Amino acid sequence: MAQSELAVQVPVEVLAPQLDITDVIAKTAAIEELFKTAFIPTDRASQYFRWLDESRLLKQCGRVIGPMGVGKSRSSKHYREEDRKRVSHVEAWSNSSSKRLFSQILKDIKHAAPRGRRHDLRDRLAGCLEPFGIELLLVDNAKNLQWEALVDLKQLHEASGVPVILIGDQDLDDNLENAALLTYFPTLFEFDKLDYDDLQKTLRTIELDLLALPQASNLAQGTLFEILAASTQAHMGTLIKLLTKAVLHSLKKGHGKVDEAILHNIASRHGKRYVPPEARKKPELGES
Repeated sequence: MAQSELAVQVPVEVLAPQLDITDVIAKTAAIEELFKTAFIPTDRASQYFRWLDESRLLKQCGRVIGPMGVGKSRSSKHYREEDRKRVSHVEAWSNSSSKRLFSQILKDIKHAAPRGRRHDLRDRLAGCLEPFGIELLLVDNAKNLQWEALVDLKQLHEASGVPVILIGDQDLDDNLENAALLTYFPTLFEFDKLDYDDLQKTLRTIELDLLALPQASNLAQGTLFEILAASTQAHMGTLIKLLTKAVLHSLKKGHGKVDEAILHNIASRHGKRYVPPEARKKPELGES
């Protein structure tokens, strides 16, 4: 059973008000490392974990569908890390074949013979999942799987009884439907962006447990919250990137918290196309 508590591995010291550039870089690097290693609990992730627990119990295959950057992969990795002996999680490479995928899974569950011919790998994997105690297979970036690999995963489930969960975006559903395989992965978890309340709670957790800046930024309210909500569309991946950069530039400017003007400037440029100077709107005469 996966736990959703924040796993903070690296303590981050609260810095003194006067910072030199070395302190700023060290502080930002520590925060960046925490964002990479710590799991930030959200209501959406907790719902996902309960759904995965149910899929394991009922031995049903399914799909996790949602846009990029909402936390599907990080949550899946955390679920696996919390129950490493009974869950396998792999990420499919571009145009991934059955042979490559099954070799990845065998390596992930520490099988002594992870290489061989496609047919041999499939039979080997089907025969070892139950003895190895594996109860769930999570396949991330599943839109990269070849049609043959999707069919083999279906047959792997039928042979072993271990449910397979495919993780991806809308393209995954399109691929499955085009291959007439959608009904073989029938249950669906919609991993959407954070809702309003969940985003606020997540920002409070980030500010208190990860950033730990000398002064309160109050990210979960007021103008800062409005900037983050609008610019990230409540996508966890974008949120982390913006905050990491905003902390760096705020500290460099001598602020002890995330500065509103700096965050606004960074957010207004993030993910935007380049516009040549001559194409930018210029104020007309009389405009201030």
